[in-house]
Amino acid sequence: MFKLFLILSLVIPSIYADEYDFDMESIEQEAYEYNGYLRVEDKAQRLNNDAEDFQNYLHLEGLFNFSYKHEILRFKTSVMATYDYIEDKTKESDLAINELYLEAKLTQNHSFLLGKESLAWGKGYFFNPVAFFDRPKDPTQPTQAREGFIVAKYNYNKSFKGDLKNLSFDFVYLPSTDTMNPDYYKLTTKENNANNIAMRLYLLLYDTDIDIIYNYSDEASDKIGIDFSKNIQTNFEVHGEYSKEIHAGYSYLLGLRYLSDFELTIISEYLFQSEGLTEEEIKNSTSSLPFIAKDYEITLITQKEPFDFLYSSVYYKNMMNLQDYSQQNKLGATYSFKNNIDIDLSYNLNSGTTFSEFGKKQVKEFLWLRLTWNF
Repeated sequence: MFKLFLILSLVIPSIYADEYDFDMESIEQEAYEYNGYLRVEDKAQRLNNDAEDFQNYLHLEGLFNFSYKHEILRFKTSVMATYDYIEDKTKESDLAINELYLEAKLTQNHSFLLGKESLAWGKGYFFNPVAFFDRPKDPTQPTQAREGFIVAKYNYNKSFKGDLKNLSFDFVYLPSTDTMNPDYYKLTTKENNANNIAMRLYLLLYDTDIDIIYNYSDEASDKIGIDFSKNIQTNFEVHGEYSKEIHAGYSYLLGLRYLSDFELTIISEYLFQSEGLTEEEIKNSTSSLPFIAKDYEITLITQKEPFDFLYSSVYYKNMMNLQDYSQQNKLGATYSFKNNIDIDLSYNLNSGTTFSEFGKKQVKEFLWLRLTWNF
């Protein structure tokens, strides 16, 4: 409880200095909004076996987002349907409710939310050490919509005129049982019923975004986290995250994002995990989860409209395990048609020694075609 009072003591004094309010309700908004996409993906894969067999992996995916607002209430849902097929191996479908919640704006500064929400905490592009109540990102698709957890969330938000321009405080309660948030129940609280709380203090201070986070559980170790994001120049941003499990390990991420005057974007991040696996431990590991090693370097380089070829881009991504120096490389190109259809074609290669993380992946290389219709 002392830690709770400590965080609240940071929040309350700031509420009364140099304050002003901006009423978002004065801006007329549509009562409802919707968007989403339909996607077809095909991967021509060469397997990592003695025969170097080939297989074709078909993936179908649809996402639908809908929100409705009436007076102080806002309803939102996000549903994703998928179908996966590999001849003689895989044929499965899934329907996931990523989000389904009701939010009430109690006053201009106070709101309350109940339901399933993807919180999306953290500043990292590929990985978020401070995202205690979020599912991990897929490093091959870091912007992919993710399923949230069932939570109750209180939010306080206020704007100011001084060096502190904005302050926000979240109090989030996440119950975990075998029927409610079962994934969190299995992975984080080790199949023990638990009450889990996270508190986040957000500050926009000296034009720097800062989050201070505390996570309490009556079954898992407490965690603390802090992140930041700062624009050094309009085209150059740096960000970082640090998380610490009390009486256990820690992890941190440092990254940058740069945009050149000819629209070349570079996103580069370094991730370190004190509890991650060493090179020798990776050799004996059978885990297929991402980010199992102690540290990684990930870089994505994107050039918009190369050679003035409108509505197109080319990109290169490298993810390197700095323990065994195995790599995952991706080289691709995209094109956007005028009818909201996007095409993305890429060549992907996992490389490394026989027992390295990427060297022992089941798929050695593949050609990945994605066709997406956005609405």
